[in-house]
Amino acid sequence: MIVKICGVRTVEAAEAAAASGADVVGMIFAPSPRLIDIATAQEIAEAIVHTTRNAAISVGSSTSAEGAYFKTQMQQVFGKGRKRPQLCGVFQNQPVEHILDVVSRVPLDLVQLHGNEPVELARQIPVPVIKVFHIDDGFDIDQAGELLQTDCHSIILLDTKVAGQQQQGGRGVSFDWTIARKLADRGVPFLMAGGLTPDNVQEAVQVGAPWGVDVSSGVETDKVKDKAKMMAFVDGARGGKGGLIIKNT
Repeated sequence: MIVKICGVRTVEAAEAAAASGADVVGMIFAPSPRLIDIATAQEIAEAIVHTTRNAAISVGSSTSAEGAYFKTQMQQVFGKGRKRPQLCGVFQNQPVEHILDVVSRVPLDLVQLHGNEPVELARQIPVPVIKVFHIDDGFDIDQAGELLQTDCHSIILLDTKVAGQQQQGGRGVSFDWTIARKLADRGVPFLMAGGLTPDNVQEAVQVGAPWGVDVSSGVETDKVKDKAKMMAFVDGARGGKGGLIIKNT
């Protein structure tokens, strides 16, 4: 089970996320209360290179054509040989020039497009792309052609569509996990976000069957990343199995 802890704003939070077992540490470069500047992101990146993984990640199997493509992408990002958490920069409806500028200045392993960007934008980005698809009760997996497009983004992320909000994500609102299960039943790997917490992540995994989970506000106390909650979240997602440890190098 892949775990992404997003919205870190300090070196201390990033190191705590890695120590808890996170496979991806997310930093937000879009308008948000969790927005960080380039200098802080560079400091976080420097700290993360001093972490190491204590176990390889299994990304499962798939039988569908789309599933096979996204499984291969998952293996390339999270498979053997990865010695530390991956660094992800989150953007939302921002010019590609801005995204490329940040990528050139911060050593990101992944870029997450969290808005309504066309999936084709991913082709212009030199690192693998996580593309969000916002889910509400009317979302139809079978009609979501862009979601399964196999020549653009590398990783699918399902998150809640919050009505009336221009900026999506980090709202602590869940969607119907049975919608995600329909994608899982087609053999397509994906990450799942939206209102996940240490208390509900185990149920979310059981119902939605994602290959990974993504959390931000669910592991915060007073809008600050909480080490105990991060550890509890990872344990809940993995059934008590951690993934990374901090080592000084």
